Amino acid sequence: MNKKHVPESILPPLAAYSHGIEIPPNARVLFTAGEVGLLPDGTMPEGVEAQTISTLNNLMAILESADMGMEDIVKVTTYVTKEEDFWPMAKARSEFFGDARPASTGIIVKALAKPDWLVEIEMVAAKA
Repeated sequence: MNKKHVPESILPPLAAYSHGIEIPPNARVLFTAGEVGLLPDGTMPEGVEAQTISTLNNLMAILESADMGMEDIVKVTTYVTKEEDFWPMAKARSEFFGDARPASTGIIVKALAKPDWLVEIEMVAAKA
């Protein structure tokens, strides 16, 4: 099982994440590509919150195909294209993860590959 690190000697995380995650020896590791919220029919939901949830659902499908789940996620990197979308994305992501607290990085970028893409997320997961 992956071990969360949130030392009491530093400021607690500002949102739903852990400062560090330790992967046990001999664990299988899965790296995802940056995923967006495209639906199976190729359409993109409107708004950053809907795109965040759709993106996370797509990532969960990848994890499930590797026989992994939310508890196996060790690192999440999220890119948003608008500063004002950062906290709504973070709220949707936090609600989706519940008590799971992977290490996390959030980045505001000028643009993603297509203008209607507002959020892109990549993950690293590990399972012993």
